[in-house]
Amino acid sequence: MIVLIGRSLAKAQDAINIIEKINADIRVKFVETDLASLKSVRKAAETILDDDEIPQIDVVINNAGIMACPYTLTEDGIELQLAASLTGHFVLTNKIMPKILAAGAGSRIVFVSSAAHRYRPFNLEDPNFAAEGAYTEYDGYSSAKSAEMLYGVALNRRLAASRGIRTYALHPGGIATNLQDHAKAGGEAHMMEVFDKVCRVINGISIADYLAQNPYKTLQQGCSTTLVAALDPDLVNRDGYFLEDCTLTTDPALAKPWATDADLAEKCWKKTEELVGRPMSSSLTNKGPFGT
Repeated sequence: MIVLIGRSLAKAQDAINIIEKINADIRVKFVETDLASLKSVRKAAETILDDDEIPQIDVVINNAGIMACPYTLTEDGIELQLAASLTGHFVLTNKIMPKILAAGAGSRIVFVSSAAHRYRPFNLEDPNFAAEGAYTEYDGYSSAKSAEMLYGVALNRRLAASRGIRTYALHPGGIATNLQDHAKAGGEAHMMEVFDKVCRVINGISIADYLAQNPYKTLQQGCSTTLVAALDPDLVNRDGYFLEDCTLTTDPALAKPWATDADLAEKCWKKTEELVGRPMSSSLTNKGPFGT
């Protein structure tokens, strides 16, 4: 069974139809959820936990995100990009943990992050960019992606050695999708100016030179690294947490220490608990790991 989570069944229907066309025996369940709303996330998690047809969860792929949007606070008072990339995943994954644990050793939790994490670390002291003038669209995005990776590191510390459950984060590559819509809203020239600034920090070259060397991936190419992170059995025999171009890497130029450091990961965990308004216990029991 595949469980799809999203804001709209209408938008998910094409994917459901494709799955059923490939193999009509695969059951697909859709759970409506807005990852930027903690109320919606908690309701979705309870729906999954209460469903006896979902006895266990072998792989979780956390893939929600929004990029370079104007400054917006969610109904929970959380900066929108941080809510989509961190707090929504944090509450959902922690709450459905009983069913992840039920799958046992070998199950995985995957975070679709971004090379953008290399632009700046998680803004631990001011995660919502509340200070006047602190926020720019891409600072918010890269901070959220660094935080998402740190959450995965903290989960890995809690699950890998004791349970045999591993987490991985990855950069899927550049893919032409509607993720760029907010950046495009300011006009092509503005978008390329922002992307050029970011690209020079991350890659040391202009965006034009980067795209000449690394053209946009197709959707199929873009999902390949996610599938490796979720399914490749050999990953557990190698060191590393971050994947790029289907390759597990420990290169600090690719997986920045500020997004993989264990101490920073614990600080991120505690800060995220503050943001979501309730503690998530590190006690791992099948009855109620991580609290509610």
